[in-house]
Amino acid sequence: MLWSIPSKGTKQPVRSEPVMNDTIIEEYASLVSQTVESRRRGRSLKAAIYEASRILGLTERRVRACLYREIRSVKVPEWLDVRARFASHLEAEARRHAAEADLLRARIEALRNEAA
Repeated sequence: MLWSIPSKGTKQPVRSEPVMNDTIIEEYASLVSQTVESRRRGRSLKAAIYEASRILGLTERRVRACLYREIRSVKVPEWLDVRARFASHLEAEARRHAAEADLLRARIEALRNEAA
């Protein structure tokens, strides 16, 4: 049986994706935390973490690490993906709030018409 043991001088350099600095990591964790808080209303923290993980495409463990500021690094593709998903989440929230506002206006108008 042949064995191939690379010598010290032949090792290929490992290419890794760029990692963000501390300011970006804090902003990343903040986006994740905001998502958890937006899902928390009327739910347990565990349920909010689960929903945030589904919204952002992260694991529950990754969301918890961001929430408790245990996260150490973020790769550029992950950062960009979470930013895009967070923006989509905000757009959905804005549409939901607009629909609720329309519903409230319709109810107020109906009450005014009944009183008249």
